[in-house]
Amino acid sequence: MKQNLTPQYTLHQMAYWAVAAAVVSFASAYLLAHGFPAAQVGVLLSCGNLLSCAVQPFLADRADRIGGNVLKLLVVGLTALSMVCFGLIGFLSLPRWLFGLMYLLGIFTFDAMMPLLNAIAVAYTGAGYRVNYGIGRGLGAFAFSLAALAVGKVMAKWGEGYMIPMALALLMVNVLVTLCYPNLSARRTGQAQERDCCSVPVFFRRYKWYCLSLLGVMFLAMFHAMTENYLIEIVSPLGGDSNTVGTALFIATIAELLVLLGFERLRQKIHDRLLLKLSGLFFLLKAVLLLFAPSIEAIYLIQLLQTVTYCFLSPTQLYYAQEKVHPADMVKGQAFITAAYTLGCAIGNFTGGQLLEHWGVTTLLVAGVGMAAVGMTVLLLTVDKGRRSPSVVKLLTQ
Repeated sequence: MKQNLTPQYTLHQMAYWAVAAAVVSFASAYLLAHGFPAAQVGVLLSCGNLLSCAVQPFLADRADRIGGNVLKLLVVGLTALSMVCFGLIGFLSLPRWLFGLMYLLGIFTFDAMMPLLNAIAVAYTGAGYRVNYGIGRGLGAFAFSLAALAVGKVMAKWGEGYMIPMALALLMVNVLVTLCYPNLSARRTGQAQERDCCSVPVFFRRYKWYCLSLLGVMFLAMFHAMTENYLIEIVSPLGGDSNTVGTALFIATIAELLVLLGFERLRQKIHDRLLLKLSGLFFLLKAVLLLFAPSIEAIYLIQLLQTVTYCFLSPTQLYYAQEKVHPADMVKGQAFITAAYTLGCAIGNFTGGQLLEHWGVTTLLVAGVGMAAVGMTVLLLTVDKGRRSPSVVKLLTQ
């Protein structure tokens, strides 16, 4: 076993998710403050998600086959592009159409890095380094909560203009951490060559129940993205502001951290398919409670359900793919489940913007109940069906 890269990988995850707290979770508040109607905000965010959804499977597949050094360059390149886009927004006076386009491209390049974080853990663990994925992802959630709290307070006190400089500083940390990873050989492995044989049509035929279950993940992502990105609109009728949003996100992700750090122990008691079913049930419960929430304090309490909604869904996606998909097709399995979640975020962002623009917050929350109900139903009907393959998850938890 070579050196322990868990501290470095954890810092990488923390920097990434801290940026996400700013540019994703506060995207609607930032864009609304710059004069974008809610419907246009939804279009921008959904287009960014759709672009990353289209690119993520390709990047994940290529990253697995081309080795560590090129993987590092991909991450650095995407981060640099994101910095350019957000830098233009933050420091230049742009026409509104160009402002929106730069934000869209910034979100796209940032989201496209998500599967590469998993690829880094797999690549370096396979090369003999120690990388604990659970610790990295758990402390990434902690960084998200701190960043959400800080950004919410800064925006409430000094305005939205400070969000972009904070995000740029964190993106630079992302670049520096990535460059410090050890160099790896770029040669392909035999398993990677085997993956090349599985085309997309063959994958859908071979794992049809797995692919159907991704619809459930997509609908839950629709609800989660819509209610999180438009949380400022949900709390406004109750007297909340951007500081309220930051506090709510802080509560949710602190609760999430406690579960993620003990997730491996939890998986020893509850299998992954049951965790997915439970996440669907609790997402539906959260949707109903949000619809009838009477106060800001109730919103804060509802955020504690993050421990059994997103916190069950997010890490379990990784392990569920490894249970259902043969190791020879693993990269595609991981890429498609990430793409399904991203596509759900895109649809949720677009739908949320349209609903807010034309029908208001109550209609948005009713639609959220419907999305959560469909996602839960699909998961209950599909996750126990189809083939199962030997898990290779030990690579990420050594």
